[in-house]
Amino acid sequence: MNSYLVVKSFEARTPSGIKVWRGGEAISLSSARAANLVRSGLIIESNVGKAIFESRIQTLRDKLGYSNGEARIAAADLVASSLRRHESTKTVTAPSGEFLAEVDEFNRTAAGKNPVTKIPSDTGAGELAGYRCNVGKGCSHGCLYCYAEKNATRFNQVENAEAWREEVSKDVDTQTVKKYAEPIMFPTTHDITPEYLPAYRVHLYNLLEAGNTVLVVSKPHIESIQAICSEFSSFRDNMMFRFTIGGLDRQVMQHWEPGAPLFEERFRCLKYAFEQGYTTSVSAEPMLGGRDEAVKLYYLLEPYITREIWFGKMNNIGGFRGSSDPEVAEKAKVLIALQTDDEIMALVGSLNGLPKVQWKDSIKEIIAKRTGGNA
Repeated sequence: MNSYLVVKSFEARTPSGIKVWRGGEAISLSSARAANLVRSGLIIESNVGKAIFESRIQTLRDKLGYSNGEARIAAADLVASSLRRHESTKTVTAPSGEFLAEVDEFNRTAAGKNPVTKIPSDTGAGELAGYRCNVGKGCSHGCLYCYAEKNATRFNQVENAEAWREEVSKDVDTQTVKKYAEPIMFPTTHDITPEYLPAYRVHLYNLLEAGNTVLVVSKPHIESIQAICSEFSSFRDNMMFRFTIGGLDRQVMQHWEPGAPLFEERFRCLKYAFEQGYTTSVSAEPMLGGRDEAVKLYYLLEPYITREIWFGKMNNIGGFRGSSDPEVAEKAKVLIALQTDDEIMALVGSLNGLPKVQWKDSIKEIIAKRTGGNA
């Protein structure tokens, strides 16, 4: 038997039935059984360091304009991450006794209703999950485009956008939650900030313990992602991280998402979850730049993504052009100019068909309009 590393997810028949092998996992096979999988590019030999290293150097130089020295450093980092993931997938650790005691104490005093609700549409969040769960009101990230804040102020749940940035945990109870037929997106109207983290981890445990599949969505803080990964490896098959990373430009990100972590921290979170053996995906919605930045984002992040990277435009961006804040109005005009239908179709031409690329409804509509309905 020889050791191999899975490059692309695939299904294989085993003595115990059909098993799904995910990218980054280790697999032991005889040379004869491995031959077709190697030829198909699904697995590579265990001495994968050289293969990953050389491929990554070429991509970074050709697609991102790295110098040879810069590319070699980044390629070595990818090899190290791949080997860490390789080791992580070999072991599963049950939640610690300390964490389970925390869960029991939290559940003992929990009150309120079940926070899991059906997503009413098959667009937006409905493209990704069937149910949603939120356990707080307010978000310190203060994203200017946040639909949750707009709804909260519109229906007088908070006084204004500034009040929305105060985070308040809700009285909700998930300890008797049922198993749902479709994945649960958790959260959708707030984030997993350090303030929400203690309650979030307990509710996540309750949802997963009931047998649910959970899509963990975040503009991630490293503190939160490390704390989740440390206790949930036994649930890895039933959870997926989806990190929102819509741009690379520090100033632009600080403008639209003033309280959220910057690119460097989000990228660190993506790599960390990947190295810990979790399923990872990225939402580049909203894209905060133009075509060139989106292409760079894909090639930079793709090796650490085991599922998809979703690209989408900012909803209702046109409304910001009339903002009373001159900076907001100007930034909106710049973004609109970067994401015209022609620019979006050029982006589609650059990335369409590449592994892991998915288009959100805002881009599918443009594709359909330009191609006569073939999105």
